[in-house]
Amino acid sequence: MAGAVGRGLFWSLSAIGLGYMVWSLIFSDHGYLVYRQEAMQTELLRGELEEQQAERERLAKEVLRLRNDPDALEELVHRELGYVYPDEIIVMMPERVEEEEKGSGQ
Repeated sequence: MAGAVGRGLFWSLSAIGLGYMVWSLIFSDHGYLVYRQEAMQTELLRGELEEQQAERERLAKEVLRLRNDPDALEELVHRELGYVYPDEIIVMMPERVEEEEKGSGQ
């Protein structure tokens, strides 16, 4: 009789220990759910890193183009600063009118 109680107690404690280990494996601070969440976050950050690297490469190419091509620099000055040559005429179109027309047309 004492052997049966001892075996029952052993199996009960083993089941409780196994249950705790499974719960800990899934739900603890270092468990599977946290691992999956961190894996998804890592993938998002990798995608963001790739976008940033592509943007950096594009800007590096633009800098090289502006350093080596005087026409590119001239185009940038015309577009961004609005500089014109004496024989050129600049026509400025207001952007607000287009926005107001869209708002009143709805």
